[in-house]
Order: sequence, then C-alpha cells, then structure tokens
Amino acid sequence: MTFPLPEAREMVAAARRYVIGEVHFSELVGPTERCEFWARVYGVHPALHALAAEWQRLLDQTWNERGQHPVALPERELRRRIASHLGISLADPTERADGAASGSPADSSR
Repeated sequence: MTFPLPEAREMVAAARRYVIGEVHFSELVGPTERCEFWARVYGVHPALHALAAEWQRLLDQTWNERGQHPVALPERELRRRIASHLGISLADPTERADGAASGSPADSSR
C-alpha cells in the first residue's frame, strides 16, 4: 500500500509498531496529528484525512489526560481498532500481536 504523504507513511509505521507492542500508544500522537494536518492542507483523498482524524479521536479517548471523556477508551480496544484498520488480526484482544501478554512496559498507560 502506498500513501501520498510522507506523514501518512510515518503514521502507519508508528501504528504497526504500536500494534505489535514495540511502542506505547503515545508514540502515535505526533505522527497522527501531522498526517491529519498535512492531509487537510494538501487536500489528499478524504479517506486518509478521515483515518488520521479517527485515530486522533481514539488516542484522545484512550489518553483522556484531562478527563474530557466520561469514560476512557481501554487501550486494548484502541489496539484492536487500529489493528483492524491496518488489516492485522489479533487472536485475543487482550494479547499483543507479538504474543506477549498485556501489561508489558509498551502496553502500560500514563
């Protein structure tokens, strides 16, 4: 799959690393914000802009740093949704794609 923006490639690469448990979900915030911004500026396909905006919303709901959402989105649900968008199947939603159990350092919340 080829993306028209370097920021989109960066966002997808960070998302894949997150789904397999290499990085914390906070590593997606910057790439996702940049992708959403530049997708809007350059007027790329609306689906790419919508995906970046959706991931930003999901990240915000998961982080819920200021309690702006009545209920935070559980990280396992964030991982499941992003994996689904990427076409990655997770056998068990409580298990990371690399087979490690949830709760590992890359899976911890703030």
